[in-house]
Amino acid sequence: MIKNIVVIMLILLVVFLSQQHYFREYGKNLYSQIKPQIEAYWAKTADWFRNNIYSKVSGEVEQRSAVIQQEITKQKNNIAQNIWEKIKNYFANIFSKIFRIPAQQ
Repeated sequence: MIKNIVVIMLILLVVFLSQQHYFREYGKNLYSQIKPQIEAYWAKTADWFRNNIYSKVSGEVEQRSAVIQQEITKQKNNIAQNIWEKIKNYFANIFSKIFRIPAQQ
């Protein structure tokens, strides 16, 4: 608990000092010194993410996308079928009115 408080205080101190004009040069020097380390950590993090997370997620996405594509095709076919039934009923009603034939329900 105390360790966390100290870390938070250090972060706040760094943020406060980074806003001060007279620490600007020190901040630039510090940044240029730690930039290679940050880039190395970032590269390791990206590799870890790519190897451990992305490989698992991408396989699951491919499986789910196949199911979703099937469902979309099914829904499109249902919509086309419903539209065709409505058009057929509309013209059947018009035909029955013109020739005075009772419409089938």
